[in-house]
Amino acid sequence: MSKLKNLGVNLGLTLGGLLMGVIIGEVGLRVARVEGFQKIGDVVDSAPTGFHTADRDLGWKLKPGASGEWKGEGASFVRVNSDGLRDREHAKAKPPNTLRVAVLGDSFTEAIHVPVEQTFWSKLERKLGNCNTIKGKKKVEVINFGVQGYGTAQELVMLRKKVWDYSPDIVVLAFFVGNDVINNSPKLEYDRYRPFFVYDTSGKLVPDMSFRNLAPIDRNARAVSFVDRMPSWLVNNSRILQVIKKVDLDMKKRQLSADFTALSTQNLNPPQNAAWKEAWRVTEGLIVTMRNEVVQKKADFLVVTIGDPIQVGRDVKIRKDFMTQNNIQDLFYPNRRLEKLGAREGFRVLNLAEQFQGYTEKYQVCAHGFDNSVPCGGHWNELGHRLGSIMINRNLCENLQQSQVPKKQP
Repeated sequence: MSKLKNLGVNLGLTLGGLLMGVIIGEVGLRVARVEGFQKIGDVVDSAPTGFHTADRDLGWKLKPGASGEWKGEGASFVRVNSDGLRDREHAKAKPPNTLRVAVLGDSFTEAIHVPVEQTFWSKLERKLGNCNTIKGKKKVEVINFGVQGYGTAQELVMLRKKVWDYSPDIVVLAFFVGNDVINNSPKLEYDRYRPFFVYDTSGKLVPDMSFRNLAPIDRNARAVSFVDRMPSWLVNNSRILQVIKKVDLDMKKRQLSADFTALSTQNLNPPQNAAWKEAWRVTEGLIVTMRNEVVQKKADFLVVTIGDPIQVGRDVKIRKDFMTQNNIQDLFYPNRRLEKLGAREGFRVLNLAEQFQGYTEKYQVCAHGFDNSVPCGGHWNELGHRLGSIMINRNLCENLQQSQVPKKQP
């Protein structure tokens, strides 16, 4: 009996000590104003930044009327217009004598990392207006439909949902080879709160909108902590658990960065397994579908491939070492694959990466990166946007000039 009594006393002391430790910890964290994250709610605004909001068709979109300073990577003042575009206001009805260009893309196109006047689409508008074919004859409007994190599937939905309201004459798809193929695959993409497209049994590419039914906790395993599986009342009233959640998510974020680097490296090699083969098959199908819809609207279609930072770096040795370490035979495999798709399916593909590489190597400059972020990595800086605008303008202007040349009668 005495043994049971001693066991009870020891257990009581242990539990009491633990309880006292928890109380001291809770009080200490509150006094020190150390904060963590509360439990994920039943409704989550699945948006990459405060300038974005959830959308039932797209997963997320830019929030109409949002504005504020961005200082994450690069710096700019972000202003979203009334239709949810990072652009000035545009009338949906196209004005007379106007050439309209719609640009679809992801964060490279949204481009919150630089001021609006430095973005490639803003520069393109000014440059294209000086094209001899239209100078003095037409006004040029370039409208930015880019949204951070979008893959080709979301860009196709955006084309259908919003772009055609503006009656563009030219549609430019800015395709980032670093992750757009990944974004289009539910097996490769970590963030599942987005529409995907799949091939049905008849071989038709159809939208999969099942993300609408996902519980918040199932949308992105890399953005959810084990703490989120505990009772809400406990997590939301415990500063200790909230701090543990923050630490857990910080660790997951670091691991995600390493895992995604390894995953995105596979973009630069031919697909090695079924998931990658299907991701490429769907991606190419989405681009061809987009081309078909653009042609049906009697508009011109151009795919512009934006290179991964490793493809366009100024240091030859770093590139060669990267290729050796990852057994990469052709650093421009995805770019050439899309060029072949365009040649096969009859649409233009402008590959920027090799031209960027030649420039950065010659002048030893970086087209990617900012002082407050990864040097020579991440998104385009002002130089990257300037080079992109020059090359895209050259392609569009030459095509406009060719379209004006009378065709010889047979």
